[in-house]
Amino acid sequence: MEPVLIDRSSWPQDGRIGRITAGEYAGSYLLLAAEINDSWAFYISEDPRAGKVDELEADDFWATEEDAPRLVAEMAVVWADESQDAALEKEIFDIRGEWHKRRRRGSMIRSLFRRPEQSD
Repeated sequence: MEPVLIDRSSWPQDGRIGRITAGEYAGSYLLLAAEINDSWAFYISEDPRAGKVDELEADDFWATEEDAPRLVAEMAVVWADESQDAALEKEIFDIRGEWHKRRRRGSMIRSLFRRPEQSD
């Protein structure tokens, strides 16, 4: 499997899902998303389908643009196939729906305060 380039310009807006295979989070899933100010959000969760949901180990943290590729490499992340990404995110994290709502609200607010185009 070819390594995935951790690059903000080509990274999906909703992040990517992968399985962590090394380190303290081995066996958990990672949702990696590009954030503002040159940072990356690491959302980590055990698989809720494999145990009791109220006993899941989970974590999240932010890393700099420079540290993110190294951390992903250290975790030995195996990325999900893009065709499975959305379903896995919904089953494991279920946070993209909230992101979409916030984006819609933000764009609605911006459109309210946009200046009308001047006509000729």
